[in-house]
Formats: sequence, structure tokens, C-alpha cells
Amino acid sequence: MFDTLRQDLQRAAHLSTSENLPGTSSSLRGRLAVAVYRFGRYARECRIPLIGLLFKVLYYFLFYFVQMFTGISIQAYARIGPGLVIRNPGCVFVLAESIGSNFTVSEGVTIGNIRGKSRLAIIGDNVYLEPGCKILGDVTIGNNVVVRANSLVLGDIPDNSMAGGNPARIT
Repeated sequence: MFDTLRQDLQRAAHLSTSENLPGTSSSLRGRLAVAVYRFGRYARECRIPLIGLLFKVLYYFLFYFVQMFTGISIQAYARIGPGLVIRNPGCVFVLAESIGSNFTVSEGVTIGNIRGKSRLAIIGDNVYLEPGCKILGDVTIGNNVVVRANSLVLGDIPDNSMAGGNPARIT
């Protein structure tokens, strides 16, 4: 837990200092949400019964506090690799099966499920989701992908590509 959290925070700090673009910093609210998510993963994987139960109860309180305070909801059963960065937090909802390393998400992003679909989204490494994009249903997104702002992804996106539009198409 601490190694991946350290990698998340280092990547967020690196992105904040390396780019001098307005509105691209990773704020304290985003870092808090990532820390609570990592604690939730640790609580889910804890093998000691009583301590695991206490951690889970604490996580649920922290999860709902962060959800109310920041508007960010990252479900603890999603497996997310190191390097998670939330830029400009607000209205971020992440409900995915697994997400690779170096995942960057902006405000207004929704990753969710469509009613009746059996599997959640699987997202690869080095993926950047621009503001307002939606990823819904049984979708696989490859490595090194950028999903443009306000796009609606309903189908798979291959590696090394950029998708945009409603519905999203490879550009």
C-alpha cells in the first residue's frame, strides 16, 4: 500500500511541476481520494479478521467523507496500478474491473457499467482521460491511449491510439 501510494504522490508532484499549464495540477483533494482508495484496497486484502473488519469500517467512513468533500468516488474493488493521478478533482466516478499503471483522470469523468452488462471496464497502462469523458459498459481500453474531452466510449479502443467524439471513434 505505501509503495503504490508513494508512487502515486511522486507522479502527481512530477506532473504538477513539469507542466506549467493552467488548471493541470493535481490538487490536495485528488491526492486525498487516491490515499483513501489505497487504504480501501489494503483493508480489502487484510487477512487478519478483526483488524481487517476495523480497517473496512474505517475505510467506509473515509470513503463517504471523501465522496462528500471532493466529489470523487473510486471503488476499492477496482485494481488500479501505481501512478494514479486525479487532476482538477470534481465529479469523478471510477467503477472499473482493473486499471493499469500511470492512469490520469480529469474532472467530470465517469467509468461505469450499463445495466445488464456482466463485466466492468478494463483499462491499460498510460491512459489519460480528458475532462467530461464517459466510459460505459464492457469496454477494453488498450495501453497508451488518450480519450478526448466529452467523449462517450462504448466500444473497445486499441493500443497507442486516441479516441474522441460521441460515440468515440479512433482518430
